[in-house]
Amino acid sequence: MVGNALTTLWLFAFMAIFCSFDAAVIKDRCPIPSQLKYNYDFNWKSRSSEWNNTNAQPASLQLVLSWTPTFCQSLPQSVQDKEFQCRNSQYFGIVVHGLWPQAAKASSVRAHPRNCRDEKQLNSTFIKRFYCMMPDEDLIQSQWEKHGTCYYKTATEYYENIEKLYQSLNIPDIAAMKSKTKTNVVNAFLTQNPKLLSSAIQVSMNAENQLKEIKICYTLNYQYVRCS
Repeated sequence: MVGNALTTLWLFAFMAIFCSFDAAVIKDRCPIPSQLKYNYDFNWKSRSSEWNNTNAQPASLQLVLSWTPTFCQSLPQSVQDKEFQCRNSQYFGIVVHGLWPQAAKASSVRAHPRNCRDEKQLNSTFIKRFYCMMPDEDLIQSQWEKHGTCYYKTATEYYENIEKLYQSLNIPDIAAMKSKTKTNVVNAFLTQNPKLLSSAIQVSMNAENQLKEIKICYTLNYQYVRCS
Protein backbone atom coordinates (compact mmCIF):
# COMPACT_ATOMS: atom_id res chain seq x y z
CA MET A 1 0.00 0.00 0.00
CA VAL A 2 2.74 2.43 1.00
CA GLY A 3 4.71 1.51 -2.13
CA ASN A 4 1.70 2.15 -4.36
CA ALA A 5 1.04 5.48 -2.67
CA LEU A 6 4.66 6.57 -3.16
CA THR A 7 4.54 5.53 -6.80
CA THR A 8 1.35 7.54 -7.31
CA LEU A 9 2.88 10.60 -5.64
CA TRP A 10 6.00 10.27 -7.79
CA LEU A 11 3.93 10.10 -10.95
CA PHE A 12 1.94 13.19 -10.00
CA ALA A 13 5.15 15.06 -9.21
CA PHE A 14 6.69 14.04 -12.52
CA MET A 15 3.60 15.12 -14.44
CA ALA A 16 3.53 18.46 -12.64
CA ILE A 17 7.15 19.12 -13.52
CA PHE A 18 6.74 18.00 -17.12
CA CYS A 19 3.59 20.05 -17.65
CA SER A 20 5.26 23.13 -16.21
CA PHE A 21 7.84 23.15 -19.03
CA ASP A 22 7.49 26.15 -21.26
CA ALA A 23 6.48 25.37 -24.82
CA ALA A 24 9.75 26.93 -25.98
CA VAL A 25 11.66 24.03 -24.43
CA ILE A 26 9.96 21.65 -26.84
CA LYS A 27 11.51 23.65 -29.69
CA ASP A 28 14.90 22.39 -28.48
CA ARG A 29 14.03 18.73 -29.00
CA CYS A 30 14.67 17.23 -32.39
CA PRO A 31 16.77 14.59 -34.12
CA ILE A 32 20.23 15.72 -35.18
CA PRO A 33 22.35 14.08 -37.89
CA SER A 34 24.96 11.72 -36.49
CA GLN A 35 27.39 13.17 -39.03
CA LEU A 36 27.26 16.76 -40.24
CA LYS A 37 28.35 17.82 -43.70
CA TYR A 38 32.09 18.27 -44.08
CA ASN A 39 32.03 21.59 -45.91
CA TYR A 40 29.23 24.11 -45.40
CA ASP A 41 31.18 27.35 -45.52
CA PHE A 42 29.52 30.18 -47.44
CA ASN A 43 31.17 32.38 -50.05
CA TRP A 44 28.82 34.93 -51.58
CA LYS A 45 31.32 35.82 -54.30
CA SER A 46 30.99 32.35 -55.80
CA ARG A 47 27.22 32.74 -56.26
CA SER A 48 25.86 34.70 -59.19
CA SER A 49 22.60 35.42 -57.35
CA GLU A 50 24.36 37.05 -54.37
CA TRP A 51 25.60 40.59 -53.75
CA ASN A 52 26.89 42.60 -50.84
CA ASN A 53 25.85 45.91 -49.35
CA THR A 54 28.05 47.19 -46.54
CA ASN A 55 26.86 50.79 -46.81
CA ALA A 56 23.25 50.30 -45.72
CA GLN A 57 22.62 50.98 -42.03
CA PRO A 58 20.39 48.57 -40.07
CA ALA A 59 17.25 50.33 -38.81
CA SER A 60 15.21 47.30 -37.75
CA LEU A 61 15.28 43.51 -37.66
CA GLN A 62 13.09 40.91 -39.33
CA LEU A 63 12.77 37.39 -37.90
CA VAL A 64 11.91 35.11 -40.81
CA LEU A 65 10.18 31.81 -40.04
CA SER A 66 9.74 29.02 -42.58
CA TRP A 67 6.98 26.38 -42.85
CA THR A 68 8.76 23.05 -43.40
CA PRO A 69 6.12 21.22 -45.54
CA THR A 70 6.03 23.97 -48.18
CA PHE A 71 9.81 24.35 -48.16
CA CYS A 72 10.29 20.63 -48.75
CA GLN A 73 7.62 20.49 -51.45
CA SER A 74 9.48 23.23 -53.33
CA LEU A 75 12.48 20.93 -53.74
CA PRO A 76 12.92 18.17 -56.33
CA GLN A 77 12.27 14.74 -54.86
CA SER A 78 15.93 13.78 -55.21
CA VAL A 79 16.90 16.79 -53.09
CA GLN A 80 14.12 16.19 -50.56
CA ASP A 81 15.45 12.68 -50.01
CA LYS A 82 18.83 14.11 -49.04
CA GLU A 83 17.56 16.93 -46.84
CA PHE A 84 17.59 15.93 -43.17
CA GLN A 85 14.83 18.46 -42.42
CA CYS A 86 12.56 16.96 -45.07
CA ARG A 87 13.26 13.34 -44.15
CA ASN A 88 12.34 14.20 -40.55
CA SER A 89 9.68 16.79 -41.31
CA GLN A 90 7.41 15.56 -38.51
CA TYR A 91 9.85 17.17 -36.06
CA PHE A 92 10.22 20.45 -37.93
CA GLY A 93 7.15 22.60 -38.50
CA ILE A 94 7.81 26.31 -38.17
CA VAL A 95 11.58 26.79 -38.11
CA VAL A 96 13.82 29.83 -38.33
CA HIS A 97 15.05 30.96 -41.72
CA GLY A 98 17.06 33.86 -40.35
CA LEU A 99 17.18 37.26 -38.65
CA TRP A 100 17.63 40.01 -41.23
CA PRO A 101 18.83 43.55 -40.50
CA GLN A 102 16.66 45.94 -42.52
CA ALA A 103 17.48 49.40 -43.83
CA ALA A 104 14.95 52.21 -43.43
CA LYS A 105 12.87 53.05 -46.50
CA ALA A 106 14.75 50.58 -48.70
CA SER A 107 13.81 50.95 -52.36
CA SER A 108 14.59 47.31 -53.17
CA VAL A 109 15.89 44.11 -51.58
CA ARG A 110 19.41 45.12 -52.62
CA ALA A 111 19.16 48.25 -50.47
CA HIS A 112 19.29 46.19 -47.28
CA PRO A 113 22.56 45.23 -45.53
CA ARG A 114 23.96 41.96 -46.87
CA ASN A 115 27.17 39.92 -46.87
CA CYS A 116 29.05 42.45 -44.78
CA ARG A 117 32.12 40.29 -44.11
CA ASP A 118 33.49 36.83 -44.76
CA GLU A 119 33.61 34.49 -41.78
CA LYS A 120 35.16 31.07 -41.23
CA GLN A 121 33.04 27.93 -41.08
CA LEU A 122 31.26 27.48 -37.74
CA ASN A 123 32.26 24.38 -35.81
CA SER A 124 30.00 21.34 -35.50
CA THR A 125 29.32 21.88 -31.79
CA PHE A 126 27.95 25.33 -32.56
CA ILE A 127 25.81 24.00 -35.43
CA LYS A 128 24.28 21.29 -33.25
CA ARG A 129 23.56 23.85 -30.51
CA PHE A 130 21.07 25.65 -32.79
CA TYR A 131 20.05 22.81 -35.11
CA CYS A 132 16.51 22.34 -33.76
CA MET A 133 15.47 25.87 -34.68
CA MET A 134 17.46 25.92 -37.96
CA PRO A 135 17.83 22.34 -39.21
CA ASP A 136 20.58 22.69 -41.79
CA GLU A 137 24.30 23.41 -41.60
CA ASP A 138 24.35 25.43 -44.81
CA LEU A 139 21.45 27.55 -43.58
CA ILE A 140 23.07 28.34 -40.23
CA GLN A 141 26.37 29.26 -41.88
CA SER A 142 24.90 31.29 -44.74
CA GLN A 143 22.45 33.27 -42.60
CA TRP A 144 25.25 34.27 -40.26
CA GLU A 145 27.43 35.48 -43.14
CA LYS A 146 24.67 37.01 -45.29
CA HIS A 147 22.73 38.77 -42.56
CA GLY A 148 24.25 38.36 -39.11
CA THR A 149 27.57 39.96 -40.00
CA CYS A 150 25.80 43.19 -40.90
CA TYR A 151 24.78 43.92 -37.31
CA TYR A 152 26.38 41.43 -34.92
CA LYS A 153 30.02 41.02 -33.93
CA THR A 154 29.89 37.27 -33.35
CA ALA A 155 27.85 34.29 -34.48
CA THR A 156 27.10 33.49 -30.85
CA GLU A 157 25.54 36.91 -30.31
CA TYR A 158 23.53 36.55 -33.52
CA TYR A 159 22.16 33.10 -32.79
CA GLU A 160 21.52 33.62 -29.10
CA ASN A 161 19.37 36.62 -29.98
CA ILE A 162 17.54 34.61 -32.64
CA GLU A 163 16.95 31.89 -30.07
CA LYS A 164 15.52 34.37 -27.56
CA LEU A 165 13.12 35.81 -30.14
CA TYR A 166 12.08 32.38 -31.41
CA GLN A 167 11.47 31.01 -27.93
CA SER A 168 9.55 34.11 -26.87
CA LEU A 169 6.95 33.42 -29.57
CA ASN A 170 4.03 31.10 -28.97
CA ILE A 171 3.95 29.25 -32.28
CA PRO A 172 0.41 28.23 -33.32
CA ASP A 173 -0.27 24.61 -34.29
CA ILE A 174 -0.16 25.28 -38.02
CA ALA A 175 -0.44 21.59 -38.92
CA ALA A 176 -3.80 21.38 -37.15
CA MET A 177 -5.26 24.33 -39.05
CA LYS A 178 -7.80 23.19 -41.66
CA SER A 179 -7.32 26.31 -43.75
CA LYS A 180 -3.84 27.83 -43.76
CA THR A 181 -4.80 31.10 -45.42
CA LYS A 182 -2.76 34.24 -44.88
CA THR A 183 -5.51 35.75 -42.72
CA ASN A 184 -5.92 32.62 -40.62
CA VAL A 185 -2.19 32.31 -39.99
CA VAL A 186 -1.88 35.99 -39.01
CA ASN A 187 -4.87 35.71 -36.68
CA ALA A 188 -3.47 32.55 -35.11
CA PHE A 189 -0.18 34.29 -34.32
CA LEU A 190 -1.97 37.35 -32.93
CA THR A 191 -4.18 35.17 -30.74
CA GLN A 192 -1.24 33.18 -29.38
CA ASN A 193 0.87 36.31 -28.90
CA PRO A 194 -1.34 39.12 -27.49
CA LYS A 195 1.51 41.66 -27.46
CA LEU A 196 2.31 41.12 -31.13
CA LEU A 197 1.23 44.06 -33.31
CA SER A 198 -0.85 43.24 -36.38
CA SER A 199 1.45 45.60 -38.30
CA ALA A 200 4.54 43.67 -37.11
CA ILE A 201 3.72 40.41 -38.87
CA GLN A 202 3.78 39.52 -42.55
CA VAL A 203 2.80 36.16 -44.04
CA SER A 204 4.06 35.00 -47.44
CA MET A 205 2.37 32.39 -49.62
CA ASN A 206 3.80 30.57 -52.63
CA ALA A 207 2.33 30.51 -56.14
CA GLU A 208 -0.02 27.68 -55.10
CA ASN A 209 -1.25 29.81 -52.17
CA GLN A 210 0.48 27.56 -49.64
CA LEU A 211 2.03 28.97 -46.49
CA LYS A 212 5.69 29.77 -47.11
CA GLU A 213 7.07 32.19 -44.51
CA ILE A 214 6.12 34.32 -41.54
CA LYS A 215 8.07 37.51 -40.85
CA ILE A 216 8.05 39.24 -37.46
CA CYS A 217 9.49 42.76 -37.31
CA TYR A 218 11.44 44.27 -34.40
CA THR A 219 13.28 47.42 -33.48
CA LEU A 220 17.01 47.10 -32.86
CA ASN A 221 16.04 46.79 -29.18
CA TYR A 222 13.82 43.78 -29.96
CA GLN A 223 10.46 45.47 -29.55
CA TYR A 224 7.68 44.78 -32.06
CA VAL A 225 7.53 47.38 -34.81
CA ARG A 226 5.60 47.93 -38.02
CA CYS A 227 7.17 46.01 -40.90
CA SER A 228 8.60 48.36 -43.51
